[in-house]
Amino acid sequence: MRIFLLSATLVGAAILGVACSKKPPPEPVVTTPVAYASAVPSVSAAPSASAPVMTSAGFVKANVDYVLNPYNLPPYSGPTASVEGTVTVDGPPPGNLPLESHACPASIDMYGKTFREGLAPRPGAPRPLADAVVVVTGYTGVYIPETKDAVNLTISGCAYPSRTIAITFGQRLDIGNDTKLVFAPYIDEVSTGAVMAVPPSGGGDSIKVYPQRAGRFTMVDKMQAFVREDLFVFRHPLHAVTDRAGHYRIDGVPVVAGLKVGVYHPGINAQSEQPVELAANVVKTVDATLTYKPVAAPRPVDLTKIPPWLRPND
Repeated sequence: MRIFLLSATLVGAAILGVACSKKPPPEPVVTTPVAYASAVPSVSAAPSASAPVMTSAGFVKANVDYVLNPYNLPPYSGPTASVEGTVTVDGPPPGNLPLESHACPASIDMYGKTFREGLAPRPGAPRPLADAVVVVTGYTGVYIPETKDAVNLTISGCAYPSRTIAITFGQRLDIGNDTKLVFAPYIDEVSTGAVMAVPPSGGGDSIKVYPQRAGRFTMVDKMQAFVREDLFVFRHPLHAVTDRAGHYRIDGVPVVAGLKVGVYHPGINAQSEQPVELAANVVKTVDATLTYKPVAAPRPVDLTKIPPWLRPND
């Protein structure tokens, strides 16, 4: 049994997660709660013997276990370490993106460029790169459970905290709103009959979104056309997203051989990967630089050149 690496040629299946030479059993029927309910449906006080067992996050436990740990491995209990570092970008500055920003001009700061970058420490040096996805892969025979039920996101200044969202399958999104606008987020690639609105600041509780499968998605908004978030739903918890300073940190990494740190940025479609050796209870610094190569016009997406862990239907 092994964990795929993070690209087609140098990175493997980070969203795909765990794979074995033995074919897994048929995937169970998904009976998770409706993806965009504002609250988890209540379970009858006297459920029948066949009623599904739910996780504390509101998913059917058997479905989450199948995706994250299909071969019932025990949770990893060995020594762990941390990986942190800074992701930078070189090449020309980001281009402008078409944006319907009349409802909130401040949204240009988050969504108006090809990617978000910080200031270079000196002329000509790579700049800090925000919103890049960082994952640790390469560990074998290891199951690392997710410890948090939800990822909390608060819309502020007409935008989410970052343009990239990374969660583990079985986690929900708890979305709040500190602005005066009404937001109605939904996952573009998922069909749903109801989209819940996030009321303006002070107008109500956060809403809950339940991604139903692992993969790469786009989260947009019924009310605010400028919103466009890249959503990655992984099959393991060893992932992070860089902040505006390009910084990331991943804790709880098993100290085993064969580890790699992979970086991908959806806005510039660039990636990198490098091996890493860890020691117990040590924070290892792993930096990376991606190169931005703008294209004159959008080109058709060739799925054969996209890493398996990034393909929407994997």
